[in-house]
Amino acid sequence: MLDLWLNFRGLWLDGLITTASLTVLAVFFGFFLALPIGVARAKSTGVLGWLALGYVNLFRGMPLLVQLFLVYYGLGQFNSELRAIGLWWMFRDAWYCGLLALVLNTAAYQAEIIRGSLQTIPASVHETNAALNLTRWTAFRRVLLPIAFAKALPAIGNEFILLLKATSLVAIITVFDLMGQARFIFSETLDLRVYYVAAAHYLVLVLAIEWALRRVEGRFTWMA
Repeated sequence: MLDLWLNFRGLWLDGLITTASLTVLAVFFGFFLALPIGVARAKSTGVLGWLALGYVNLFRGMPLLVQLFLVYYGLGQFNSELRAIGLWWMFRDAWYCGLLALVLNTAAYQAEIIRGSLQTIPASVHETNAALNLTRWTAFRRVLLPIAFAKALPAIGNEFILLLKATSLVAIITVFDLMGQARFIFSETLDLRVYYVAAAHYLVLVLAIEWALRRVEGRFTWMA
């Protein structure tokens, strides 16, 4: 298998960078989209709560592959409208479409993680905030959110790894990530060992993420 890697190392490295960048950016932007949705799920019982619930159910209830097709092929049918508002540059590019679908998908899962973390904060913490006469915004920003993040970190780390493996689906919409490069190299060589090489790359990425998460979790254990 080493010969397959050495002969196509440029393609493998390009695929590795594409996969890693898609995963990191999707988790990053997905977290900031998930934060208000998760808070609405945990704290709101009105319209915002129902809207947040609808978003979560919609994107958790559909397969990621369907979401990729809807973003890439479905929205592409509105090219004149997208050109009019200046967004066609984004939706004509498979990479951006793949990133958008991943962000929308992971945000739904991260929102539920955040909701669960907020709802498991002990009542004594809320009582302490009230005793200190903290405003709701200050208490949320300085106390509740850090505690919820520390509690959610293991689950978010697990979502990070699941999303990394889910990025392999973007190859279907012509993004040359690791799986996209593997498909291309297989078409050139007809050697099934190509997929063992791709699997090895994913394994290395997963182990690297797990190592990094263990380091980060160690710093937040006391807060959780």
